[in-house]
Amino acid sequence: MRERRTFAERTQVFTSDKTLKKYFLVYEGSETEAIYFDAISSMREDVGISPLIELIPIIRSYSENGWSNPKKILDRIIENLEESRTNQISYETLLNRIMDYFYETKVITTSKVQARSIWNTMCRICEEKCLKKLTSYVEDIEKSCNFILKVLQEEYELQHAISEISNIIKEGGFTYAEGFDKICFIIDRDRESFVSSPKGNQYKYVIDKCEEMGFELYVTNPCFEFWLLLHFDEVFELDMNKLLENPKVTAKRRYVEQELRKLWSGYQKSSYKAKELVKNIDKAINNEKKFCEDIVKLENFIGSNIGKLIMNMRGSSN
Repeated sequence: MRERRTFAERTQVFTSDKTLKKYFLVYEGSETEAIYFDAISSMREDVGISPLIELIPIIRSYSENGWSNPKKILDRIIENLEESRTNQISYETLLNRIMDYFYETKVITTSKVQARSIWNTMCRICEEKCLKKLTSYVEDIEKSCNFILKVLQEEYELQHAISEISNIIKEGGFTYAEGFDKICFIIDRDRESFVSSPKGNQYKYVIDKCEEMGFELYVTNPCFEFWLLLHFDEVFELDMNKLLENPKVTAKRRYVEQELRKLWSGYQKSSYKAKELVKNIDKAINNEKKFCEDIVKLENFIGSNIGKLIMNMRGSSN
């Protein structure tokens, strides 16, 4: 996991007489939520977001692509925060930061085959030449980084791999200030995402762990698209049982998404005009209050508490 901004931006020092509180937005999904909150950020004055907060999306690094289990994502965030605090990172984190840098500098472009090949090669270097597992801690970041790059360059033409990369990699952690900034964990109640077994309830685990870590937890049941539906008064005309169960209605779509597409022509998970929705955000906040907003009860009832996040952002200057 990493902040969605370039390494240069993460290491830039800003001079200001005002201290910005950072809201780190951690999404379960990789597209729908990001599109919506990007619109929130770009319309912050219209929405009423305090000028004293900064919204920073957290995105997946290479080995985390495709993750959807909230517990797994939460545990990785906690792990990465501890790495940033102690400046002691695992080899997996090191390789992910190298991959992030390669993408940012266009060493890797859109080729999934090339990316997978480079990743597998780095894993092999760690195992066979460094004699380390991905879970092992890196003793010397600069030395290990330079060694991995040297071996890589023997197999690939990495024209843009610069000598200062190890210093850049060192600065790739979270800029989170515990006790001041906020980690906002935004997830779905989707029953396929959580695992409940005799050994434990993952939904309860996420609630308890967020409380323990001081994270803010925002849940939508059954999925984030229900929060988008709340921007329309027609949400009250829908079948409540189907909303909760969210059954498949086509080979590719479930009930909530299908109903949203009826109200919002052209909606797609990875592409929609979020700014038009955000114009109705006050309606969504008010409509949300007519459903469940309690974080514990949201395990079993239709609702959301995203509206509380928006209200929190509006009141941060108080």
